[in-house]
Amino acid sequence: MSEKRAFDEIKNEYVAAREQERLKIVEFCKKNGYDTEKSSSAGKGKNNYTSGGKIAEYDLRNWKYAEVSKDSYNYFISLQAFDNDTNSHNHHVLMDRIGICAYSGDYDAEYVFNNMTVTDIDLPLTEEKLTKLEQYLKDAKSAL
Repeated sequence: MSEKRAFDEIKNEYVAAREQERLKIVEFCKKNGYDTEKSSSAGKGKNNYTSGGKIAEYDLRNWKYAEVSKDSYNYFISLQAFDNDTNSHNHHVLMDRIGICAYSGDYDAEYVFNNMTVTDIDLPLTEEKLTKLEQYLKDAKSAL
């Protein structure tokens, strides 16, 4: 097997595993009274992203998130938390760490990036971690 083929197989397995984790979040939220985004493209990046034609096609399927709402509040739950390092001022994406942002009104990517709460929840998810996620959602709502 070629190196590229082996790498692609592992990458596809990882994308599928992250999708299963995303679906755990969606099902947990539904069970706890949250409305969830239902479109076929919900919760994942495009496989042919080009940044508006500025870059060569890039596969963003590994980019996973859930959008849920409850009681007129919206929540963006990211399976890769966005972090602004207070010391270096560098921006980081923490893969497989859950990040949450609560907001009202329409989704604003810049707002979410700058106001995301980085949790201590890492993938894979357990029932204990999902229960902790629910507390983070409540706390995020309180912070608005």
